Amino acid sequence: MLSIMVCLKIKRMLVKSFSVLSSKIIFLFSILSVVCPMKAQSTLNLSVRKGVSIVIPVCISGLSDASVVQKIVEDDLKFSGFFRILPIVGEGSASGSEEYVDTTSLQSWAHIPGSVFVQAQVKEEDGQNICRLSFFNTLTKRCLGKRVVRHKGDNIRLFAHRVANAIYKQFTGESGYFHSVIAYTYEKYNSRDPRKSKQCIALVSIDGKECNFLTSPNKTDALLPHCARTRPIVTYLIDRGYGQHKQIGVMNFVEKTEFRLPYLRNFNSTRISADGNEVVFSCSGEDGASLFGYNLNSGKMYSLTPGNNAYIDVSPSYSPDGKKMVFVSDRVGGIPRLFISSVHSGSAPVCISQGGGKYFAPAWSPCGKWIAFVKKISGRHYLCVCDCNGGQERAIAQSLVIDRPSWGPNGRCLAYAAKSGDSSPYVLYIVHAFGNPSGGVTVRKVPTIINGEAHSANHPSWYPLSLEGHKE
Repeated sequence: MLSIMVCLKIKRMLVKSFSVLSSKIIFLFSILSVVCPMKAQSTLNLSVRKGVSIVIPVCISGLSDASVVQKIVEDDLKFSGFFRILPIVGEGSASGSEEYVDTTSLQSWAHIPGSVFVQAQVKEEDGQNICRLSFFNTLTKRCLGKRVVRHKGDNIRLFAHRVANAIYKQFTGESGYFHSVIAYTYEKYNSRDPRKSKQCIALVSIDGKECNFLTSPNKTDALLPHCARTRPIVTYLIDRGYGQHKQIGVMNFVEKTEFRLPYLRNFNSTRISADGNEVVFSCSGEDGASLFGYNLNSGKMYSLTPGNNAYIDVSPSYSPDGKKMVFVSDRVGGIPRLFISSVHSGSAPVCISQGGGKYFAPAWSPCGKWIAFVKKISGRHYLCVCDCNGGQERAIAQSLVIDRPSWGPNGRCLAYAAKSGDSSPYVLYIVHAFGNPSGGVTVRKVPTIINGEAHSANHPSWYPLSLEGHKE
């Protein structure tokens, strides 16, 4: 009996000792994990989340006499990821009667859950192209609504994009963006004589079918465009060459009028507010780079970070309401990270970067909830997205080099430029930031061809309207 009690006592002592030892080991491990953190992840895993999972099967009838319009409309809707195109079963021809409905196609898709039918009627009245759209539930045959699209001019592609916009808005509740354009830096390098290399601002439709110069390629170089969201205003850097300081140009790209900001040391980067009233930019000094703002209405310039800044503050981007900005600074550990500050409060900037690597080129989304940026890790660039507090960070695209991103009007897509090699040209891409609901491709190349020649396309900035769109 005594031996049993002794054994039990020894057992309890061993258990207690083991428990104490385990606690010390765990405590020591926790200290080591802080003092000697694990090696930073050398690469990022791409994570493209799915946003809206609903995909709408849609049949569009009545545009067969204008097959170009039909093709553009269907391509636009497929690109959005929210629609699956059903073929026309009936004749699908346009009719002079507004009451005409292609009942064969309407009835043929009633067995597909959630499918809808769009009856289009196209006419030309008083010099306008007019498309009247009627929307039906294929199962109940009930009319879901009607819309009218009017278009002046001969640009049949723009007319088709507006038809697609109307269908998109009817079923998603969001404004269509298929008529929007992307401003970018056109680059043509002359290897024999670099002085003859050209940089200017160009515009391309998001399907890459229309591409034109905005500034002349034969005058002073222009680069780094950034568009306002509610006015046809674009700001950019003007390189006058021969070692002279750069200037900031502001252009109304419909009226083609240009205004230049006063000189202020060395301009690095520039952005414009959503309403087109204020320009924010970075200027380098002797020790670092500071941020400034310029009000286009009053002509007043003001500091956003100290003028004699010891830090390098660059790449500012306004929030949609213009009250805050996100920018890149090396003020923590000398590593480029993202900071947010109130524009006019004078409060200290707050670092929101939570991961490893170097952060560049932030862009605030139109909804105000997300920030896109470029991250560099182990020699590769990643296009990333996080919330406005720095959380939920993830990479959605990668390449050897990625230039700054720009949000699309609906806040679901991003335009960016990338190149696969040091000597390769920059190419424009559009990526679904939260996934393609239809399960299709998430990244699409945007061709940039002017006068039959492809060129390097860099520094994209997405303008929500077409050149004619602001007149609507």
